[in-house]
Amino acid sequence: MKLFWLGLLLPLIFSSCGEEVLTQNSLNSGFKSNDLQSFELNTCTQMTFEKPPVDILYVVDNSGSTLASSFQAIKGQIANTIYTISKDFDYHIYFAPLLANAEDSIQGYPLMVSNPSSLPSVASVNITNPENLSMFAQATGSNSELGFTRVHNLIDYNRSNGIFRDNANTIVVLISNGDDTGNLTTGFNGNTIPDEQKYQDLKNKFLKYTSLYNQSNTVSNPLNAQSFRFISLVAHSTCNSWKVGTNYIRMSKDIYEYQGFTDNPSKDSVDLCSQNYQNLFSVVNNSIKAVVVGHKYDYWKISSASESSIQTNDIQVTKITATGATESIPASATNGFEYLGYKTNQNTRYEPTVGEPVTGLVIKLNGTARVQYPECIIAKTRTPTEYFGYFSIASEPDISTIKVEIDGKVYPNSTTNGWSYLGWRDVLNIKVPGPTNAAVTPELNKSGFFIQLHGEAIFTNGQTINVFYKPKPK
Repeated sequence: MKLFWLGLLLPLIFSSCGEEVLTQNSLNSGFKSNDLQSFELNTCTQMTFEKPPVDILYVVDNSGSTLASSFQAIKGQIANTIYTISKDFDYHIYFAPLLANAEDSIQGYPLMVSNPSSLPSVASVNITNPENLSMFAQATGSNSELGFTRVHNLIDYNRSNGIFRDNANTIVVLISNGDDTGNLTTGFNGNTIPDEQKYQDLKNKFLKYTSLYNQSNTVSNPLNAQSFRFISLVAHSTCNSWKVGTNYIRMSKDIYEYQGFTDNPSKDSVDLCSQNYQNLFSVVNNSIKAVVVGHKYDYWKISSASESSIQTNDIQVTKITATGATESIPASATNGFEYLGYKTNQNTRYEPTVGEPVTGLVIKLNGTARVQYPECIIAKTRTPTEYFGYFSIASEPDISTIKVEIDGKVYPNSTTNGWSYLGWRDVLNIKVPGPTNAAVTPELNKSGFFIQLHGEAIFTNGQTINVFYKPKPK
């Protein structure tokens, strides 16, 4: 019986010893390829603040009554109001007398500008500076004060020379110790009574200057003022024997209320009797804001990486709209993006001017894919897909002992879906095009004794290969 059990155990003992002999001198060489890495670049469009265009017309009373000491005493304070105009404005300030004389040059009065280049022709206007400014013209006698008509003429005849610009903020500052007589008519028995229709006609001419009026009415050659203020600096009571500026006060109020302003309790009429004018422009300065100019783009930078560092056929572009919604931008030459590769100093903006150059990987935005302020773009890229068709080992192998595992799966010696032994190479790029014809650059060069992989044995990013073998006997 003992001999029987011994006969059974001996083959098992010799079998275990034989397996140990086969593996005890085996070598293992392994390599894990890099995982694919994704990158995201979230960038937004830009804007600039531009000084808002503000055109101011001073119309200053020069009637005989302004020679009185009561008016002379306040001239300096009125003149100083020009220094309270905001420096954040792109301003034109035109100064004209209320009453024209026989040699009136309606286009030749003094003009102050913050930016002369805003005029079509500097030579066609009379630019001055505060030091040389004479705000108060020589007094003239007249029983008729057509203030409203004078303002209309000064604006209308100074548009072609660029003093009063389309789409600007237009402000009239009329200073008088009297009142407009142009809306009065002689009635029965020699009495003067207001002519309401004439007043409404004069008012409507002012309203036609506003962009608000233009939105619902057809106006020939509209001024389209973004805001229009008629600031009257007149007597609100019978002080200094001055006449109450009833018509001027009413016009200021009507124009103010028409545009829905709520920022000035006096509704744009200041009491000349108060002799307190330092805040004349405070409401205007606070109500006119800088112009936000949104930039528009037809090129966009998606990465600072090199061109070989991303998978160019797997770029994902998403637009974030002004409302926060997301829109996928496809690859398209019509309404999508085109990948241009690495560019140096590529201008991205086409409005308001060409500019904002970038250096890096750039796409072109076509049609509806173009973006503008305040939209943003999310660009997603990733490292390129790589395929590896060779593996090097340090020692010359006994080919019969080679065992190839990729992610734990064993592949046979086969030129179809397995491996074959290539032999020694001083330098060999282990990358191959693989099933997607991927780029084999930048090269990954190795040296040693090479095994070539075929078919399904070619491995890609994130996979691990292990080769077990015994060195070839010397």
